[in-house]
Amino acid sequence: MRQNIPEQRLGALQSEALALCQITLFHVQTQRFAQSTNLFYRFLRHHCLLAMTVLMQIKVDGESLTTAALYHFSKLAEIPTSKFEVSMSPEGLNRLKASENFVKDVVKNDKAVYGINTGFGRFAEVRVSNSELEELQENIIRSHACGVGEPLSRGLTLAMWLMRLNVFARGHSGIRESTVNEILSHLNAGFLAKIPSRGSVGASGDLCPSSHAVLAYMGEGFCSYVRDGKIVEARASEALDYLKKNPLKLGPKEGLALINGTQLTTVLAAFALEEMKLLLKVANLTMCMMLEGLRGSHFILYDKSLKAKNQKGVLEVGTEMRQWFAGKTEISLSHENCDRVQDAYSLRCAPLVHGAILDELRQSEELLNAELNSSSDNPLLFAESKESISCGNFHALYPARVADRICSAAATLANISERRIALAMNTGSSQLPTFLIKKGGLHSGFMMIHVTAAALVSEAKTNSFPASVDSIPTNDDKEDHVSMGPTAGFKALQNVKLLRDVLCIELMAAAQAIDLLRPLKSSPKIEAVHAKVRSIVPFMEKDRSTAEEISKLSQNLESLL
Repeated sequence: MRQNIPEQRLGALQSEALALCQITLFHVQTQRFAQSTNLFYRFLRHHCLLAMTVLMQIKVDGESLTTAALYHFSKLAEIPTSKFEVSMSPEGLNRLKASENFVKDVVKNDKAVYGINTGFGRFAEVRVSNSELEELQENIIRSHACGVGEPLSRGLTLAMWLMRLNVFARGHSGIRESTVNEILSHLNAGFLAKIPSRGSVGASGDLCPSSHAVLAYMGEGFCSYVRDGKIVEARASEALDYLKKNPLKLGPKEGLALINGTQLTTVLAAFALEEMKLLLKVANLTMCMMLEGLRGSHFILYDKSLKAKNQKGVLEVGTEMRQWFAGKTEISLSHENCDRVQDAYSLRCAPLVHGAILDELRQSEELLNAELNSSSDNPLLFAESKESISCGNFHALYPARVADRICSAAATLANISERRIALAMNTGSSQLPTFLIKKGGLHSGFMMIHVTAAALVSEAKTNSFPASVDSIPTNDDKEDHVSMGPTAGFKALQNVKLLRDVLCIELMAAAQAIDLLRPLKSSPKIEAVHAKVRSIVPFMEKDRSTAEEISKLSQNLESLL
């Protein structure tokens, strides 16, 4: 609901929002998109101005797309009141035109080139006449649009298109400028295909889901689009009629160029990565709160030991954790001369474990950014030298292995978080009431909340077998080694969701533990976070259902940082 805001105040808020929008547009070019987009939408949500239509823009150039820009821009597709615009840089268009002319020359000279005037896969040696080239390209889309399962989100679908358009801007695909302009027109109208999530093995490109993405623009299959301020689902033909747009007609090589890439695998990994970057910061915070609640030693965060490990991630994470305290606290001073010599590993080794995850995420980001700006197509066209080179750049092993790594990282972070929760349950290790409840026996306290965390962690561990090692031959053994990238990506996203809930449970337990130490206080920063948690989750004096509280806390994690 929109608040009743005085007209003068509303005008000021709108001006401020537009100023933030201009910052955001600038940051797209400077690769600081994620920071400013979060700021912008938090502002709109806070003041209930999401009904405002503000144009957000991104320009693909084949060279500078990042996981952060991809993720945050693509999320706009899930907000019906948002308006976004995708375009291609002049340099990208010039490269695209050169490859388009190369394809025209191939057709004119009647030279056999794979994907332009031949069949596909096992039928690569079958020559197709010039009069059938349009039908050839449309047939590959129709035959490959055979997916099953729940549909991808609109955000993932837009992200797939952003990556594919970025590939086209590199000039090795042979697609026409007019076709790209039609695709951009459909995208910018908020018209996106309804893509079944399953059906790709991540080699020869993510062919099946990408075909569904194109099929809707041909006026077939199903889609979603914005109508009267709402996202509605319909047959693609109905959406085209409503939007007064023509079905996409494909020229030589275009069907293959539109689907022969790693776009689904890569965007799944990119989404998992960006969410993990946030959750690692949340995990650093929850560890600090639990360290206080369990009266653990702050010595683990001292510079000397952190630097002695000689790992960048350890030092950076330890420094970040130390900043939550900014010196000694009432709680830490209260046990400064206690008899405990060492804390459990889930506390004492947290800077190392979290630091290893940070380094893995940084490495993953570097690989994914390279993949986003790579030519993942086959054949690759090199207009300057008039060469068409058949290769395997469509193979999604790079993003697949990154997704497996992120999946494992999320499980690891959830695991150590659950171990800290377990410490808080046991009065022997916590020196607090069992299950963090004052009248244990009459009340069960956090007993079953911990069980929920344990169940989530066990599921995350099960998900962590790497999908990318489980290749299965397809296409009459022509495609005899595949990446299984989408499977890896879906598992990574699932583990990220599981981690998010585990961290929420740790936050609740840590806040309860700190309250049980009153009147002692932690640092001002920790106390501020504690107050925010308490605004969502009250102190547990007696048993109550906590399912809704976990969900609410999950929705507000970002606001704690």
